[in-house]
Amino acid sequence: MLREQLLPQLKEYINSKTFKSYMLLEGTSKLSFLAQGEYNLNYLLQTSRGDFVLRINTGSQMNLENQIAYEYNALKLLQNSGVTPRPFYLDDSKKDIPYGLLVMDFLPGEPLDYRKDLLLAASTFAQIHGLEFEEEETDFLVKSARPFTAIYQEASALLDKYFSCSRADKEVKKILETALLRAESRIKEEDYLLDAPWWAVINTEVNSHNFIVNRDYGTCHLIDWEKPILGEPAQDLSMFLIATTTVWKRNYVLSPAEEKTFIDKYLEMLPEHPYKHTLSTRIEMFKFFNYLRAISWCAMAWTEYTEPDGRQLVNMDTFEKIKAYIEPSFIKKYLL
Repeated sequence: MLREQLLPQLKEYINSKTFKSYMLLEGTSKLSFLAQGEYNLNYLLQTSRGDFVLRINTGSQMNLENQIAYEYNALKLLQNSGVTPRPFYLDDSKKDIPYGLLVMDFLPGEPLDYRKDLLLAASTFAQIHGLEFEEEETDFLVKSARPFTAIYQEASALLDKYFSCSRADKEVKKILETALLRAESRIKEEDYLLDAPWWAVINTEVNSHNFIVNRDYGTCHLIDWEKPILGEPAQDLSMFLIATTTVWKRNYVLSPAEEKTFIDKYLEMLPEHPYKHTLSTRIEMFKFFNYLRAISWCAMAWTEYTEPDGRQLVNMDTFEKIKAYIEPSFIKKYLL
């Protein structure tokens, strides 16, 4: 596996004179596998200065030429939030390691539990979305001025791969084609957002395992910043609340009462903003498009998982969810 193939090179790399000098390390550092995402590998780096995460990107969901630098710069931007990992090191040269890498905080704890941690999550979102920046500080970020159009276009591109796959189910194709037509007719709803834009740095991938909760300290960090953009806070919040997210790792669906508790806490913790009273409306508008994006990604990923040598990183738990999310009954429930 790729994570094992890279380990000898990475161990040599972290004990090189250059790396140790930059990171102010002494002695021999240790490296062990920590976790794997769809497009990244994460290792635990144990050093004389404490523990860190060494993160490697193997691909870009955003089709960026320099994915790792984008993520590093986003973490730098957010480091004053107190609820995101601090970045310490970037190497995007691919000279010694064939992939870009960064080093950031290791944050001990557990993935978020929707039954226990909703209020902590709401506070974490508020601390991130409440950050204010000068315009030039966020120039490097992808900006989503027309979020429904952007999600529709992304979903269309993802579904093109499924529609052109000879192994794809004909019934599922037909249902997804209908869902795309419905999305096309609903894009005009974004005029509401264009008339009153609410800008923040948003994560866009807020499943439970991208949070680290430490209940001993009462902290909650959002740790995976592979795909941040400058966009509407409601996009993150609706993604956090919808079933495709809550079922993904936790097999849990939030009740209306739990949703309200979460939103109320978020608004309580968020600094003053002229559009706070419109938040619930914005969240509801985003739900359909976030469902569309999630299910479209699953359709695309299904083609990759079922193609021999189609993916470098394979997660079988993920594949089981992918198959469940492109079942006709599931798609109809949330998109039709």
